[in-house]
Amino acid sequence: MFNLVTKHKRVAQLILFLLMVPFAFFGVDFYFRGGGLEGLLATVGGEKITENDFNDAIREQSDTLRRQMGANFDPKMFDNAQVRFALLDNLVNQKLVSNKARDEKFRVSDAQLQQYIGSIPTFQVDGRFNNDRYRMFLAAQNMPAPYFEQRLRQDLMTGAVQDAITQANIVAHSSAERFIGLLEQQREVALATVDIDPFLKDVKVDDAQVREFYDKNPAAFQVPEQAKIEYLLLTPDALSAQVTVTPEEVRKQYDASAAQYTAPEERSASHILIPVAADAKEDAIAAAKKLADEIYAKAKANPAKFADLAREFSKDPGSAAQGGDLGSFGRGSMVKPFEDAVFAAKTGDLLPPVRTEFGWHVIKVTGERGAHTRPFEEVRAQIEAELKKQKAAQKFATAADQFQNLVYEQADSLAGAAKALDLKVETTPGFVTRAQAQAIGLGSAKFVDALFSPDSIQGKRNTEAIEVGTNALISARILEYKAAAPRPFDEVKNEIRQQLVRKAASELAQKTGQAKLAELNAGKTDSGVGLAFGKPITVGRGQFQPGLPPDVLNRVFMVDPQKLPAYTGATNERGGFSIVRVLKVDTPAVADKARVDAASERLSSEVGRELFNAYLASLRAKTEVKINQAQLDKR
Repeated sequence: MFNLVTKHKRVAQLILFLLMVPFAFFGVDFYFRGGGLEGLLATVGGEKITENDFNDAIREQSDTLRRQMGANFDPKMFDNAQVRFALLDNLVNQKLVSNKARDEKFRVSDAQLQQYIGSIPTFQVDGRFNNDRYRMFLAAQNMPAPYFEQRLRQDLMTGAVQDAITQANIVAHSSAERFIGLLEQQREVALATVDIDPFLKDVKVDDAQVREFYDKNPAAFQVPEQAKIEYLLLTPDALSAQVTVTPEEVRKQYDASAAQYTAPEERSASHILIPVAADAKEDAIAAAKKLADEIYAKAKANPAKFADLAREFSKDPGSAAQGGDLGSFGRGSMVKPFEDAVFAAKTGDLLPPVRTEFGWHVIKVTGERGAHTRPFEEVRAQIEAELKKQKAAQKFATAADQFQNLVYEQADSLAGAAKALDLKVETTPGFVTRAQAQAIGLGSAKFVDALFSPDSIQGKRNTEAIEVGTNALISARILEYKAAAPRPFDEVKNEIRQQLVRKAASELAQKTGQAKLAELNAGKTDSGVGLAFGKPITVGRGQFQPGLPPDVLNRVFMVDPQKLPAYTGATNERGGFSIVRVLKVDTPAVADKARVDAASERLSSEVGRELFNAYLASLRAKTEVKINQAQLDKR
């Protein structure tokens, strides 16, 4: 399918990021020898989900979240029973869809897989697939190409099952127009507030209340614990300065991998697709052929108009908007009849309609490039960098064991490990808090817990070597320590008094506001309840203003437009109470077809997600799913 690449870009992004991380640290043999416990966590229609599967999922999720959240990432989140169950539940859903794809005989051909991999920007040079980059990328991650390709093929198949559900619904334009109308609806309102300031004078807080609050909330008035530390961080980058690559090694790598640097023969082409279903009747095939012949005649009469004809007639969603341009491709990237026709032609040739499993194609060959080998000088720097990276990774694998042993055996100092591995011990210039220490540990909460553990604080010994990221180990020791200490009562008593006074005044203001709102809804006038509403203003959804925080604004748009004027209100951002009079509702008419189409597509996507969730539920109801809760709880 020519739009396979466009529809599944997200799959490659997930595969490239999520799969490369575990391999980089553990090595491919980890997956084949077993990377964790073999306990059975669930069965889905008789197929097993083991602790190995669960461990892999946790690693992938951890690295994704660590990359997204940085220092805020806390691996302890996976210790939560609900999170663990949700993760296992997701693996069950994946297995359900995978089984369905297998049962329905979904397939991704080698040609489609090659075309898809060739479209991934990571593997391209100057917009074209580069086999050298592909192989070197996978080699750098210690990932065999067959494993990557099989995982990618599997995800494309399960993606096809999902797309069949999520993209098979249509939202009527009338519904989309109503959606836009509600989204852009505006309401005219007037605002009155009951502020806390007038109530401040009525609040009395005595010394006993202040002292009681201080005694009951000691953690709120503490200086956090702090420590001055020294630490040692081991990464491949830290070892790269110790790695050298000789010119002879670079040349040897080039000579030994000449095939990797040979670009195969390529063609570039544009096409106009007139689709025909695989099971179409003869009259439908003939009608499509007739249209393709007519388009071919127009293109032959004026070849310069080919792109315009493609935009007008082509039904390939992946290339029509680009004038039919398919870019460059090698043999094996396209279906055979299409490929044979293109590679038998020359640049500039316009080919009569060619029949494939997708329909009739009118093809224009736009370029050709013969097979050629990239010269050594062109790839030398690339090979040198990759060899250096590989050596650093290999050195890290050896150094990691030595690092772990040294920081444990010479627990009173990091100097021995630093000297043995030619690393530098870093020392913080002053005292750091837990949050600052976590930043040093590349966001690892486990590192902070080990550093500030009682044993570390009292013994001032090295922490164990802790993994704080992919191919990153750290050990640290406390040099000086300051325990958390409460601020003296006399230092904070005025702050506490002000806090208690404002809290009590806020409660009085909110109680008064709620009472006035009830009176207005009962029919009293503004003056009758002692309120003065401001000048009417027009607001839209999400247009927050002073006195109209999200909760208040949401209530404004919940008011029945058939019963105006109406009153609503809620606590505002200053601790007082906002009362809103809703006077008028303006729902705009929508005439812009492009916006309606976009809204329809958005709603279709939302409906598709709901349908897919329902589909998953139906698959689950038809499949015997067993969760080993006891085994999951052991984790």
